[in-house]
This record gives sequence, structure tokens and C-alpha cells, in this order.
Amino acid sequence: MGYIVRSPSSICANGKRDRRPAHHPAHRFRRIFAVALFSLLVLDASGAAAKSWSYDLAGELMSPYCPGRTLSSCPSPQAAELVQWMVLQEAAGSTREEIIAILIERFGEEILGAPPARGITLWAYIFPILGFVIGGGLVVLALRRIVARSGGAGGDSTQSGEPGLAVQSAGVTSSTLSDEDLARLVDADLAARG
Repeated sequence: MGYIVRSPSSICANGKRDRRPAHHPAHRFRRIFAVALFSLLVLDASGAAAKSWSYDLAGELMSPYCPGRTLSSCPSPQAAELVQWMVLQEAAGSTREEIIAILIERFGEEILGAPPARGITLWAYIFPILGFVIGGGLVVLALRRIVARSGGAGGDSTQSGEPGLAVQSAGVTSSTLSDEDLARLVDADLAARG
């Protein structure tokens, strides 16, 4: 019997190479385990993808039986039956779009939860954006006017709005002033502004 020299990945825990023959039960077990793990992962991924869109759709569509709730959150038995019908339709090979079209035909566009972006309902999407842009522009204009008024009001250093400028114009640094002197300067500054 010939021995197979394995790659570095076949090094055992004691640091020596695994020099067992290729038909050894340990090698067979590894191969079987790898194939089983791979097939389980592939089947699970495809099963989850197939299962997920019908249940996801139930979470997106509004329930005709419970106003304001989605199909998946509606406690009504009719909503549960409708979700199961969607799962069965998916298993039968129907597409997501076909199921949505059937439900719209049966219950109306209210089942979508959001109006379609066409015709008069297009304004439901345009008004918020338009309001945000116009409102933001008005806020920017108002802030510019406020800043322009306070910056160009006069050349007096006490009204310029910069902290410490009144103290510097008095020729005194803030480290040499007592609390009472600082309080008087603040009161004088507030009186000049108000």
C-alpha cells in the first residue's frame, strides 16, 4: 500500500503529517462530512430564499381585515389564510408580481400600503420633497438676515457679540478681575445690548 503525502492542512495535532492511506476510514468520514455540510448549506440557502419572499411580502402588504396592520401582524384568521395562500401560490410557481396583481384585483390598491407613484397620487411623493426644499430655503434666508443685522449694527466692540472683547477694550485681562468686577462688566454689556 502506498502512502499519500498530504498538504500542510493535513498536519495532526502533534505536529506530524497524517500518513494514513487514502482509503482510511478517517479520510472517508471527512469527505462524507464535507459533502453533507456543503449540500446542507446549499439546500438551506435555496430554501430560505424561496421561503423568504412570500413571508416578506406578507410583511409589506396591508391587511384588508385589520386596518392599519400588515398581513403578517394581523391576528385575524382570514389574514393567516391569505398568507398561507400566498405561500402555496409561491410553491406552485407563481411570481411575486403575479401574486401582487391578484391581490390588487381582489382587494384594491389599498393593500399596497403606499399609493403608486403615478397620476394624482404622484403628488403624495412630490409635496414632502418640495416642502422640505422650500422650508429649508426660507430658514436659510431668515438666518442670513438675522446674522446680517447683528453683524452690521455698529462699530461698538461691546455689541459685536464676541466674548471677551468688552473686557479687552477696558484694558483688563480676565485673570486679574474678581468675580464682582466680572459681574459688573457682564451687567454693563447686557444693559448696552438691551
